[in-house]
Amino acid sequence: MTRQKGFTLIELLTTLGVATILLSAAIPGMQEFKRNARQTGGINELVTGIRVARSTAITTNTRVTVCSSESGSACQSVNWEKGWIAFVDRDADRTLDVDETIIRAGGGAEGLTIKSSQFTGFFVFRPNGRVMSASISQNSGQFTVCDERGAEHAKAITIDLSGRPRSIHDPAGSGLSLSCS
Repeated sequence: MTRQKGFTLIELLTTLGVATILLSAAIPGMQEFKRNARQTGGINELVTGIRVARSTAITTNTRVTVCSSESGSACQSVNWEKGWIAFVDRDADRTLDVDETIIRAGGGAEGLTIKSSQFTGFFVFRPNGRVMSASISQNSGQFTVCDERGAEHAKAITIDLSGRPRSIHDPAGSGLSLSCS
């Protein structure tokens, strides 16, 4: 008589039960990881675009405008998460003209909201690297980046007086109060 090798039904059901328990514990953590990665990616894309715009303004000694744009080819009055462009603004009119070059464009940030009360639709880097919005006295500001988790998980991008952007991943520790509404 030969003995057959294999698993019994009890062993298979036990293994399946343990795997189900482990998987149910891991899935919520993966969802949180996915949300964090999406938020960090959107922040990094915008910060990189801002840094490139500032650097271009300084090295070319011209104004560079960054504006919200869903089409990626003209400034539009849309929310920042829909997209944005940065372009060399030779005539300083904050409008992309035929002879002006787009130096960077950012696509839509799916699942995120990106808002700024200081930079509602555009901001401009001057040749000295400093930023301004609607008037020359508005030379700093912040973007708030939110997802479906709300203000508790919101992050910020600040642009300081020198025009340098930085991302803040712990708003509570920095003294910022962020709102996602």
